[in-house]
Amino acid sequence: MNTYRIFLLLVIMLIQNGFSQTDYDRLEAEIINVEKTIVAKLTGHEPIKGRKKLSSRASDSERKVTADFLYNSLKDIGLKAQKHEYNVKNKKGDIFKGMNVYAEIPATNGSKEYVIIASHFDTVENSPGAVHNATGVAIAFYVAKKIAELKERNKSFIVVFFDHWKSNLIGTRLFTKKLKEENYTIHSMHRADYMGWDNDEDRAIELLASNISLESLYRIESPVPIYKRIVATPESRFFANFGFDTVTLTAELRNADNSPFVRKSEDKYTTVNFKYLASTTNIIYKVMKSLAK
Repeated sequence: MNTYRIFLLLVIMLIQNGFSQTDYDRLEAEIINVEKTIVAKLTGHEPIKGRKKLSSRASDSERKVTADFLYNSLKDIGLKAQKHEYNVKNKKGDIFKGMNVYAEIPATNGSKEYVIIASHFDTVENSPGAVHNATGVAIAFYVAKKIAELKERNKSFIVVFFDHWKSNLIGTRLFTKKLKEENYTIHSMHRADYMGWDNDEDRAIELLASNISLESLYRIESPVPIYKRIVATPESRFFANFGFDTVTLTAELRNADNSPFVRKSEDKYTTVNFKYLASTTNIIYKVMKSLAK
């Protein structure tokens, strides 16, 4: 009888250990929980405020609601959220009124060298903009949250959500100009876009870095394939014009493993592969954590 009880106990222990969560399982669940909330609200899958649901983030009113949501979300995680409002006219006389939302996460050692974690939050008309680019916003938000929780940071960080991407990058241009005019010392700028589609389930990402050191950081921290992006994005070219080192992360655009719904009405919450998004998010966080050391 005692032998049977010992055997039964061993079987139970093996079952429990076999089905217990690993550290990564718990981390993945944590990331997905945060990012699902952000993506659901930005895409109209869930109400963003009261009963208000977004249809896209293209109109002035919906972009304003989105900016306010992001501002309050940063405050909710203990960051000092700020609004960078602008009202500008282009050479054709078109007026653009918008708002970038950002928060600084100061170094614990007094360093004034900044790492920028960025994404744009607006969409084209009639698109919920899940993969383009609610997922990028979710990545930046989660990474900023975790960086702020670090006990030691030997660099300062800024998380910023850009407005007016679809209007010739006006929000990006004006915020970058602000950094330059106010003499910020920028270590590097990191942004993710087109994330959340992984048809072949390999969790691979595509990367364009302005120097080999930044590229190496991501390759060191990544357990998944990283393909080198060949074509520069408008954002990366624009940052480079200001003399800033940059990193752009996307899904496998060159290997055609990217969402077929980008900029369409079908770019919805339900198309996002949140496990893939969590994998990419964790890689970016590990890179940011290494930069904070």
